[in-house]
Amino acid sequence: MPKYYYYKSEHKMAMEDDAAKFDYKKHDKKDHCEKHDKKDHKKDSSTLVEFAYQTFDPIVTTPLSLTFPLSTQPQVIATATLKDVEKGNVVWLNGLYHVNNNSPEFADVFTRIYRGTISPANLIYQSIVEIDAEGNDDATESVTQFVDVIPADAKNVTYYLTAQKGPFSDDLSVFAYGPITFTAAEIKQ
Repeated sequence: MPKYYYYKSEHKMAMEDDAAKFDYKKHDKKDHCEKHDKKDHKKDSSTLVEFAYQTFDPIVTTPLSLTFPLSTQPQVIATATLKDVEKGNVVWLNGLYHVNNNSPEFADVFTRIYRGTISPANLIYQSIVEIDAEGNDDATESVTQFVDVIPADAKNVTYYLTAQKGPFSDDLSVFAYGPITFTAAEIKQ
């Protein structure tokens, strides 16, 4: 008895002439069924338009470096500028930096992303992380991911990744250090 082989989900399947009730007419080359018609199964796709990034200190040695102390005001960790952006495109933002709290009590660290200029009106992302006191998991990374929709045509758009201590942490010794990476990818949908 002849067997026909086909592959489904990476498994070899055998179908005997008299064992399967398979309507071959539906799968004839002339008349595709809807299930296999490629015109009906077009996938939406996106295109990467532009990619911008800034990196610092890709290799950090021990003991941990104290790159710069944080204050209670936003401090720029990194920037990324995209040129000739288009309204409606999305920008995929990714940020990474590290913090170290050398204080005897916990500290709050704010991570923010601003579009255009550093002002409350241009804040598009914010996270707050509590960093333990010295000797208790006091060194960690701050990881940020966000998708921004470009609201209007602009020639250039600059994104700012900032860090700062919480408002009640002014007297604490909190430092930001590398590795630092900030990326911005404009995607046309």
